[in-house]
Amino acid sequence: MSSPDPPAETEPGTSGRDVEQKPNGNTTAGTTMGVDNAGTKKMRVLAVYCVSDEDEDDKGFDPPDASNVLHLAARPDVEVEVLRGPTLDEFAAKVENYTPTFVYVSGPYSGLVDSIKGAIGPITLSGKTVTPGELITALEGAPLETIYLDAAGQEKVAELLRCKGVPNVMFWSEDPSGLVAAHFSSIFFSMLALENHVTLLEAYALSLFSTQAHLGAKVDGKLTMPNMPDLLTGPADDPDGVTLALPDNSSVQPPEVPGLDLSRGVAAVVEGWMDVRLLAPRAELRLQVAGGSSMIDAGRLSYLGEALRALLVIEARQARLVSTSVPERPPSHLQEGCTALRCQVATSSGAIVRVVLGGRPSVLASHQLVEHALRQTLVADALSLQFRLPPPGVPLPLPRASQDVLGGCPVVDALLLTSVWAVAVLRQLAQNLSYRGLVSLGIGSVGGAAVAGSKAADSARLGVIVTGMRGGVLLTEELLANGLPIDGISGSLVAGVPSSNPLAIPADPPIAPHNCGRTPIQEVAEDEFTADLISFLSHRRGRYIDRSKFPDAVLNGMTLDLFSLYKEVVTRGGFRVGNGINWKGQVFARMRNWTANNRQTGVGNSLKKHYANYLWEYEQVRRIVVSGTICLCAGPECVTSQRR
Repeated sequence: MSSPDPPAETEPGTSGRDVEQKPNGNTTAGTTMGVDNAGTKKMRVLAVYCVSDEDEDDKGFDPPDASNVLHLAARPDVEVEVLRGPTLDEFAAKVENYTPTFVYVSGPYSGLVDSIKGAIGPITLSGKTVTPGELITALEGAPLETIYLDAAGQEKVAELLRCKGVPNVMFWSEDPSGLVAAHFSSIFFSMLALENHVTLLEAYALSLFSTQAHLGAKVDGKLTMPNMPDLLTGPADDPDGVTLALPDNSSVQPPEVPGLDLSRGVAAVVEGWMDVRLLAPRAELRLQVAGGSSMIDAGRLSYLGEALRALLVIEARQARLVSTSVPERPPSHLQEGCTALRCQVATSSGAIVRVVLGGRPSVLASHQLVEHALRQTLVADALSLQFRLPPPGVPLPLPRASQDVLGGCPVVDALLLTSVWAVAVLRQLAQNLSYRGLVSLGIGSVGGAAVAGSKAADSARLGVIVTGMRGGVLLTEELLANGLPIDGISGSLVAGVPSSNPLAIPADPPIAPHNCGRTPIQEVAEDEFTADLISFLSHRRGRYIDRSKFPDAVLNGMTLDLFSLYKEVVTRGGFRVGNGINWKGQVFARMRNWTANNRQTGVGNSLKKHYANYLWEYEQVRRIVVSGTICLCAGPECVTSQRR
């Protein structure tokens, strides 16, 4: 299924800067709730934990008594029940009696093969592997909206569940690492636990980006993607699936203003709408992020920056206007005929901020229009957040550890550039004990204050990711002072040299005139594209690339067709769409590597890994916003440009 049309409405400006208008890649559909006898909507969650036959002291990173699923219990509209090691009959009986709308099944954890990361096996009950048919039968009759199969080798049963009409199925097509599986599920359930109604697709996308930031491994200087769970969603007979994207300005709901028909968009009906501006000064904010020196890396921070922007969008898109007042002195840089309004705003999670909105008096006189303008401009301004790398030649910051920050997990300083209102929101969220959004992204402190929502399980899991050791590592003063390398799961404590690339973060280039010099993607020849890609990668990675040997990857017995891979992905919304793209059915079928008798398995995951290795940074660094239009000369520019 192709991306929905962009919203008809054009948002007002923000901070005196033009705003990126993205195609509407989001859906607002989440998991459907059940209704209890009192008429209250409830999502009924059943978590089933398989138990290993081995008598192990190591219970893994997500034991049933401290299950990640239990994060959902914080929501008043969610019921959670946990089964530990049931028989197949007990499982089926529970499904029949409880009628869950969401089922989570965790395969047995084992640390025998890999004592550090562990492994998750197939679904096993009473010592026997459950067949797809047995699982389908056990779930028969339940009003399922979502099932999450956190176990090895579940691709076949996932397809059967989709054929049975289950709208959303998450599963592992490959054997999952216990550490990666637990980290992903912790983020996923933490996001769903937010009371401002993060959708299933948004929680999944946020989990992908945060997991990539912390568990993507650097191989030959390139950030490679770990195996991640797949998501099947949307109509079962739709081969393209649903476009998956992080939340952006398209997720702001249109306002309801008495006496106005806004079906054609606010800008078409409300005179002066396009003169509205959020007057938001910029500010720097220092965060402490789980990891070591090499966490301060353009690739890792680009993923983390995307996730942080999404958290701010989630806070701003349902913001409430609490009160307004007229400034004693109106800002001097307002447009002619405009005035200003000082607004007190409450975000979705209850953070209170004050901002100034400029615009025509006729617009600022309406409470509904002001509130909608605030949501639009705050969301758009949130998308300008970016990390700053140290200048070339400046050493990377060294890790430090304190029991007050993530329970002693090593953290490293990262500098964030955003707006003053966003700084205030992040500071307040950090002090909210029930808010887990920041912890789930591995953020330990905001502006020098420790994040309050951290739990022991977070510290233990993140500690293993950072140090590569179970039970933590003693970080002596000598170690921290000298920056001695500790080879963690993703090498995240290994000190390195800052990139000499003038762009701090490739995902967040500065706003600049459109001068990339390469032919648009729909017209560019393969030779020109390849030359431009090699030039970019050579500069980015600081080494010569021999064109005659590029790329060195092989798929289906042939050299990887990067040109077709790139074109097919960016014309479907780009790499961030993730599993919303039918990688095997659409992308692979249009590449030179495809053959009619192809028998290779795992093509989708292979294509995603190759794209992450060769093309992800290239796609991101070319994303430039010009006059409110996305100009993507090396990305999906001909698909999304001129969208307003």
